[in-house]
Amino acid sequence: MSEINPELRRFWEAASACRECPGLGPWRKFPLEVRGNPAHGVVILGEAPGRVSLENQRPFSNPRNLMIRRAFARAIASSEMEPEELVYFTDAVKCWPSSESGANRSPSIGETRRCRELHLRRELGIVRPKLVFAFGLRAVSALVEDQVKLAAIHGKVIEQDGLRIVPLMHPSTINIAGMRRVGIRDLADYEAQLAEIFRREFGRLGLISGLSMGAI
Repeated sequence: MSEINPELRRFWEAASACRECPGLGPWRKFPLEVRGNPAHGVVILGEAPGRVSLENQRPFSNPRNLMIRRAFARAIASSEMEPEELVYFTDAVKCWPSSESGANRSPSIGETRRCRELHLRRELGIVRPKLVFAFGLRAVSALVEDQVKLAAIHGKVIEQDGLRIVPLMHPSTINIAGMRRVGIRDLADYEAQLAEIFRREFGRLGLISGLSMGAI
């Protein structure tokens, strides 16, 4: 990871101490050091940290989410570069939302709104991304509007307040029906479709040509 922006570090020091949502205790979050590189203005936004990814200390690293990392490798035609070298990972809700059984759950609308107002807006103001890939309903609604219908806008670019947003279905097992509604047959099919989206958007920013020339 490149040298960390001091303002971003101060943001995460404050956000890491946040205890505003009682239902999110013990308030587990990813540390700044594993979130990747904000320098290129590309953000991958998830709904919230997941248990397996937190244990791995690597965002989007549970077995189904690895599809996103494989799609990234296909898009840049390089299996040697990790996504963290090119993109910055964050979440609409910074803390892990666990169920009573200890499994993952979706963050509530209230948790999403609160974290957006307390943290996400300030974070994006610091990072100043040119492009955000938003995975999952809560991630998209944190950027666009609370009552968004993700199936209607999956994969379609939204330009808002100078920000280019690509809303995307989350690849989790509980969202299989949602993926099928937008024409995704299975994870392999989603990986191929997502690689094309990544390739298009990275190319638009000149990042793929930069990689081929060793400029990044």
